[in-house]
Amino acid sequence: MWIYLLLFSGLFMGWSLGTNDAANAFGTAVATRVVKYRVAIVIISIFVVAGALIGGDGNIYKLSSLAESNEVIASVDDVRSAIEAGTVGTLRLKSALKAAIIFACSGLTVFIMSYLKFPVSANQSIVGAVIGWGLCYADYSNPEVLSGNLKQLGKFASTWLINPLGAGLIAFGIVFLSKKFLEDKLTSLKSYDHLVKTGYIIAGAFASYSIGVNSSASVTAFYFDGAFQETGVAANLLTSPLLTAAIGGVAIALGVLTFSKRVMMTVGGSIANITQIDGFLVIIAMALTVILMEKIMGIPVSTSQAVVGAVMGAGLVRGIKNVNFGVFKRIAVAWISSPTVAGLLAYGVAFVTRGYFGT
Repeated sequence: MWIYLLLFSGLFMGWSLGTNDAANAFGTAVATRVVKYRVAIVIISIFVVAGALIGGDGNIYKLSSLAESNEVIASVDDVRSAIEAGTVGTLRLKSALKAAIIFACSGLTVFIMSYLKFPVSANQSIVGAVIGWGLCYADYSNPEVLSGNLKQLGKFASTWLINPLGAGLIAFGIVFLSKKFLEDKLTSLKSYDHLVKTGYIIAGAFASYSIGVNSSASVTAFYFDGAFQETGVAANLLTSPLLTAAIGGVAIALGVLTFSKRVMMTVGGSIANITQIDGFLVIIAMALTVILMEKIMGIPVSTSQAVVGAVMGAGLVRGIKNVNFGVFKRIAVAWISSPTVAGLLAYGVAFVTRGYFGT
């Protein structure tokens, strides 16, 4: 039973993710003073958990595949070999320990970035940690391992450019159309304030739901005991993808409720000067981008990168001078630093523990 204690590393990852990703749903609403911070975090928490319960289990398998090819979690062949050798218990323990290490390295990275007010990607940090571990342990002399990992890594890395760029284009398009055909009419309405607030809440709830669907797997995916299930071996790790995603959603919600304000204000008010209506459209653009990217690419993407790209796209409608490129450069550096730091931490731990985990 004590193996379950290793889940705390994943829960820490989820808490860190929540402190960072809350800005993606309500950062612009809070910064433009349309929705109070306390109201925002309650709504985010509810809909993140709902998203995890309804659709979060889909990404469990996708992240597990990356972890398996990088020697983080056990494959079916590993389990079968352990059955023959009578070492299933040891293999299970080692898989849980490696998952805990990956989440600890990535969670620490995200927490540090959140403290520094940088909206970074938890998915980036996790992938960076997995690749860092794989560089130390995976057999890259095997052409199949090399080609498989490079393909997976390339797919994840491509989203780091396509995701914010796509969000920026979508946001620019809808904000441009809004200013040309809609904004003046809306601001002249007597019920404008109520209308905008209602719109922000609906959009924020939708965005929070998309975070739950997209990111809950990032918290507990490596504890999902798929290989043990497939071989019919009794397991005492997580065996239900739905439960695995639900635990991730709850951990994210706790981060939202406790330590999310710093990053929320950075995203909402520092990157570009945007109007209340622009801020609402930014949230819509972010949520649409995340859902489209997940459908097209088939992997979880960064909601943080999507919202930053959307804010920039919205700001550029009023001209390039309206965007604070100094803040954006700092965030871009954090995007690069996040997977690099997590990868180096994981590689360091992997190198030190080679004698225990083997090759």
